[in-house]
Amino acid sequence: MIRRRQRMRRGLIAAALVVMCGAAPAASLADFEPYTKVITISLVAPLSGDQRQLGIDLSNGVNLAVDETNEARSLTDFGWKVQTFDDQADPGIALQEAQFALVDPTVGFVIGHVGAEETSFALQTYHQQEVPLIVPTQPYYALTQHGYDNVFRLCPTDVDEGTEAAKYAEKTLKSKMVSVVYVKDQFGVDSALGFQNYAASGKTTKTDGVGVDVDMKSDKDIVAQVKADAPDLIYFSGPGSKLQKVLTDIRAAGITAPAMANDGFYDASSIKAAGTAAEGMLVTSCVPPLDLMPTAQPFVRHYQAQYGQPSAYSLFGYVAAQIAIAAAKQIHTADHLQLDRQLSVGTFNTVIGQISFQRNGDVFAPDVYFYKATGGQLKYDSASMPNPLVISR
Repeated sequence: MIRRRQRMRRGLIAAALVVMCGAAPAASLADFEPYTKVITISLVAPLSGDQRQLGIDLSNGVNLAVDETNEARSLTDFGWKVQTFDDQADPGIALQEAQFALVDPTVGFVIGHVGAEETSFALQTYHQQEVPLIVPTQPYYALTQHGYDNVFRLCPTDVDEGTEAAKYAEKTLKSKMVSVVYVKDQFGVDSALGFQNYAASGKTTKTDGVGVDVDMKSDKDIVAQVKADAPDLIYFSGPGSKLQKVLTDIRAAGITAPAMANDGFYDASSIKAAGTAAEGMLVTSCVPPLDLMPTAQPFVRHYQAQYGQPSAYSLFGYVAAQIAIAAAKQIHTADHLQLDRQLSVGTFNTVIGQISFQRNGDVFAPDVYFYKATGGQLKYDSASMPNPLVISR
């Protein structure tokens, strides 16, 4: 099944402390001169219910980028506005809101959704009108496998993340035998496959897949299988909330092999729950270390002044809007087909670096960042590719 991955899913909500605040609307039509060509960004995300903070953060990031652009615009530049739609983290409602999001004829872009199911349900609606859809945070692999030319994703897929983890394990950790402990949902399976497929293509690393049922009652057999593998590395793939007890019990069984995890553990609550069992574990994420990026500090200051501490959703909402605005500026039109083409061929400067897209809409040369659990916190360690905007410690 497709998970509703409200993480970067849930994991990203813990990337920074967030404040509960409403999403203030960006400019309205009344704010522009009568002759101004206005482009609207429709933001579709959960703005109510238990996932509302994710959508609010995403919306705040988009609004900030739009506000900054409008403040700096000349009389001949596009004017920008944002309209928000609440999909309530429900696939059926997401489909309905996708239709509402396209009613305004000035809509040039859609940014959203948060959940995998919600995004999947809405894809066809956006494709029918060829409106560019920028997916800020959802890494579900299948989203970009439909052949749609109007879908553009900012974060690496789960498969990519697992692949980069396997490369690191082989080249840096020199691992020979890896137990891949994965949750039997789409998230856990995709990252695990990425890891195992890369390992299988090499000559030095062997893997053994150890599946964890979503409704696991006991992990006794899982721990026993890992122990029998005698691994020199354990790779965890799936939500940290499902795997932190497995990690704890593996350590309690005397298994001391180093651990790695995908961004299901990029989550302060999961790291805290695992306690000392997580110490030294490497965790992957597409979120760069903003504190080590001087070029990102204006974004952080501006966001803090208006909304409070930014989260990863805030960051990627901001980046998504930066890309949309840059694409329209580069070709001086709001025509959907031309915007789709420009997004597919252009290069866009953002607060986290230059971004361009592959033919299928996935980000080109996706960067995966490695964090190490130290004293109950995640500290930046390295990246799969050097980002020139990140300074060394």
